[in-house]
Amino acid sequence: MNQHRFVWHDLTTTDVDGAKRFYGEVFNWTFERSEGDYVHVKTGDRMIGGMRARSANEHQPPAWLGYVVVDDVAATVATIETQGGRVYMPTTVMDKVGTFAVTADPTGAVFAPWRSARDEENQPAALLAAPAVGTFCWDELMTTDTEAAAKFYAAVFGWAPTAVEMGAGMTYTLFHRPGTVGPSGQPIGAGGMMKSPPGVPHSFWLAYVAVGDADRASEKAAKLGAKILVPPTDIPNTGRFACWSDPQQASIAVLAPTMM
Repeated sequence: MNQHRFVWHDLTTTDVDGAKRFYGEVFNWTFERSEGDYVHVKTGDRMIGGMRARSANEHQPPAWLGYVVVDDVAATVATIETQGGRVYMPTTVMDKVGTFAVTADPTGAVFAPWRSARDEENQPAALLAAPAVGTFCWDELMTTDTEAAAKFYAAVFGWAPTAVEMGAGMTYTLFHRPGTVGPSGQPIGAGGMMKSPPGVPHSFWLAYVAVGDADRASEKAAKLGAKILVPPTDIPNTGRFACWSDPQQASIAVLAPTMM
């Protein structure tokens, strides 16, 4: 089964209450406290992620962490290590919840291999005409070394990197999941990749949330304390996107797909 796709996103932040206010107003998310200090993120009745406060012994900046469903977390971690990746949290089992690890690719971008204890959550996702507003709809790797990253993810997840010329000398890479096709027979992407922009000396995965209007969402986000890193911009044949830094400085992006 080649279902290596992002299925969950967690925010580690310095201010959970502030993050809840911000994301609740911008995306109409609601929140439900779980065990300990973990907070589930919901859009409508659907749980799509979580939030937690950064502990005193953690020093990384606030950030969203994407979870990729795999068949075997321990085996995936072993492959990550042999391919030059790093393991920040070893394979960990949460009773009746699932198994995960926190890892990074050779360029430093962090992600989490994941396997749910509920088998139905590991099954292929339904193919929808458009992502639902308020849900995570895309994950994009900003990397300092596209060649090394492409080789790594191909080895770990079987993703097939496909270069797309965007014009003005810019190349974007789509990670296709071999064996998966959409309603029109097109390959299904696990995410995308591009070279880290000037002034960004590190690699990271950037999560996108589907919105109905990228301009209105960005205006609201700015009024609530976000910094607009990339203003609303059209992507031909795809939609309109923007990238922000939330009030606690975690990066997040939005996309209003053309098809919505």
